[in-house]
Amino acid sequence: MKRMFVIYLRVNIVFCFFDIRDITSDSLKSLPKDFPIAVKDIAEGLPTKALTIVRGNSTSIRTQDIYELLCLLSEHRIQVINLDIATKDNKDKYYTFLKTALDVSDERTSIILCNPHECENVLEELTETNLIHRTILYIFYWPYGDVSKKFLNTMREAMRVAVITNPRESVFRIYYNQATPDRLHHLALVNWWSGRLYKSPVLPPSNKIYRNFNGRVLNVPVLHAPPWHFVSYNNDSSVNVKGGRDDKLLALLANKLNFRYRYYDPPDRSQGSSISGNGTFKGTLGLIWKRKADIFLGDVTMTWERLQAVEFSFLTLADSGAFLTHAPAKLSETLAIIRPFRWEVWPLVCATLLITGPALWIVIAAPSLWQKKRTNQRKLLTNCCWFTTTLFFLRQSSSKEPSSTHKARLVSVLISLGATYVIGDMYSANLTSLLARPAREQPIGTLQALEEAMRYHGYELVVESHSSSLTILENGTGVYGRLAKLMKRQRVQRVRNVEQGVRLVLSRRRVAVLGGRETLYYDTERFGSHNFHLSEKLYTRYSAIALQIGCPYLETFNDVVMTLFEAGILAKMTTDEYKNLPEQSRRSEPVTETERPSADFTGESLQSSQVQNESTIGLEPVSLRMLRGAFCLLGIGYSLAGLTFIIEIQTHRRSELSKSSPAGTKQMRSVTLVTRTKRFISEHNRRIKMTICTYLDRVLGPTP
Repeated sequence: MKRMFVIYLRVNIVFCFFDIRDITSDSLKSLPKDFPIAVKDIAEGLPTKALTIVRGNSTSIRTQDIYELLCLLSEHRIQVINLDIATKDNKDKYYTFLKTALDVSDERTSIILCNPHECENVLEELTETNLIHRTILYIFYWPYGDVSKKFLNTMREAMRVAVITNPRESVFRIYYNQATPDRLHHLALVNWWSGRLYKSPVLPPSNKIYRNFNGRVLNVPVLHAPPWHFVSYNNDSSVNVKGGRDDKLLALLANKLNFRYRYYDPPDRSQGSSISGNGTFKGTLGLIWKRKADIFLGDVTMTWERLQAVEFSFLTLADSGAFLTHAPAKLSETLAIIRPFRWEVWPLVCATLLITGPALWIVIAAPSLWQKKRTNQRKLLTNCCWFTTTLFFLRQSSSKEPSSTHKARLVSVLISLGATYVIGDMYSANLTSLLARPAREQPIGTLQALEEAMRYHGYELVVESHSSSLTILENGTGVYGRLAKLMKRQRVQRVRNVEQGVRLVLSRRRVAVLGGRETLYYDTERFGSHNFHLSEKLYTRYSAIALQIGCPYLETFNDVVMTLFEAGILAKMTTDEYKNLPEQSRRSEPVTETERPSADFTGESLQSSQVQNESTIGLEPVSLRMLRGAFCLLGIGYSLAGLTFIIEIQTHRRSELSKSSPAGTKQMRSVTLVTRTKRFISEHNRRIKMTICTYLDRVLGPTP
């Protein structure tokens, strides 16, 4: 029995993975044999040009061993940083060193020499401070025993963690957490060292590991945002995705990379804009930032604020920002008869009328002035003015020519041609086009026009909550900053999604919604494009797939998305969503749009760019209803003519009475009128004086 016990003890000593002295000690006092050589080979096999050796509170390795390790690495041109994080200041310096690497995208490789308990604490602190990225590799030396469950559960998939163990003398095993795509919180054996490395590179590349997810399930939050996702929410917090461009894209990715996905309803039902001042991030992007969700698709715009919390894949949509307003209303058809004459035309027309009459008179009266003949020049001037006026407005004279000379006839012919072909025909053509194609109000197509409408005409601007459009308004300057200030006066500033904003524009005329141009265009097709007007392109925006920072399968996703984008499949998938619209929506007139002017535009080109595209409006037959303006103008003309006739009658009667009355009567009437005026003025002066005196007596008199 005693001999069997001795044999059993010897077998355990031979196959023991650790020294019994290491278990009883709380600190790491020595490095195993050939450890410096193994570390040197591992550093060269990664490969890495710099290595940070981190020692903690539980490390009391001999200085000679550390010096040997540093010298060996330096001899092989590997930059070494020796750092002891036993104190809080040194630990903060180490974390700052890692944060700097995140800001400048430098690679950092650290080998941490601590006992297992401190390794667990260091990993937990690194996770809490979110020092996780694909450019940072943490190599832990596990001196004895199996890797604890706490250590495994603390690891995140995006965190690159390798563990070196020493199962027996001069043998080291290397475990890696990103060696299997479908097993989380797991370390897999990827390499070992026994005099030399088994294979190189030391760690497998992520693009090879994540080519096949082996049926892994990804958690994907989803939002209702046509045409990207069509979602119906159930009472039990479950969702039913009925389709959409990004739903098809995710299905293609899942089929190509062999993974499954589970949609779920996010708490806020919003995308999320940025990390707030108190360190929180709302929306679906906040879930990815907290590493509670894997990926998110659905017209996610890439912004600088969002890049501080998540990473984006290759772009899935190249879009632009725009705002949507109600379609311009038709102008009154009653005023169509005078609408061809804009305010710039009327001064020229009046000037022409004032010049042509005297010009014709000068041509006719010049010979008589030279010959000093006695003629009624005043009557001749009146006839010339009346002749040219009737010729302009009626295009035919109601009276004969003022003179029969050849010069007068030549001037009359020139005036007649100008009135007929230049003014009359152009006016008739413009009037016919306005009646057949009714004019509309000036559309709001630029940010400056929107600002003016919000400031003076009571328009309101709404945006989607926690969206990139809201971030642009909040952080923008110039016209964006002024629009944000004007929005603070509104009762409603934000809507749940763009669809709700489009419905608000449809129900209320003085509302505009800001968002992605492609999304707005699709919603206009859904709700009737003839009801809306789309602004010019405001700024360029790119949408992509949002993933966790340091996500190991980002490169794999990029390869697939780039292939789809370059082949035009993404554009085809977007276009196919319009075919799913109802037949009535597809037959509606296209939405009116405002095109952006060129860089060297002038004021006239900017004004013309805001006018809606006439080719998108159908022609209408001319009817009597459109001629109301002509009848109204005719009625006004008859009324003015009647009023003028009555005034002439009264003027004639007064002139006859003044001629028949004697001179004495006129003088008497004038004297009586002057006397009455003087009496009226004196009486009012007396009353004013009495009022002032009474007021002064009351103010300055003794109080009773």
